[in-house]
Amino acid sequence: MLIDFENIEEKCRLAAASDEYSLLVEKVSRAKKIFLIGNGGLHYVASHMATDLSRLIPEKAVFSFDSVGFITSNANDHGYNKIFIRWLDTITPADNPEDCLVIGLSCSGNSANVVDTLHWAEDNGIASFLISGAPSETLREDIDELAIRCEYFHTVEVATLMIFYDLIHRTGNHCPSI
Repeated sequence: MLIDFENIEEKCRLAAASDEYSLLVEKVSRAKKIFLIGNGGLHYVASHMATDLSRLIPEKAVFSFDSVGFITSNANDHGYNKIFIRWLDTITPADNPEDCLVIGLSCSGNSANVVDTLHWAEDNGIASFLISGAPSETLREDIDELAIRCEYFHTVEVATLMIFYDLIHRTGNHCPSI
């Protein structure tokens, strides 16, 4: 292959052996509703994994932010950095905050709209977690983070998919064979 995936299996193995990953497994196990947010390629990782987590982990509802109309109207009216906050503020008031979890995905760890939304979630009693390609320089210390420590965005995107599939197994469930 011509593309460098930075020894991705080792990166995922190390991430899955970390205390931070154990915290993520606990938070996912406790939550009844999980909201996944990310930009660019990680947005599509979030969308893909919302589908698989919902169908493969019983009694969990997992959502990603896929409404182009909502995204564009709120970006226009409130600014791009507020799109995820506006989405969660619209759909979570009917929920018990203690039943919810927001998982942010960011290659750099510093995506302003993702980090700001995790801060908003914590401030509103909703558990949050960041999966990043590099340690965040802007995330508050009261929010847990799993930094995969990658150089390339494509490695972060593929590793994040691998971590989510492992998460299905860590919660006592499994991925069916094809």
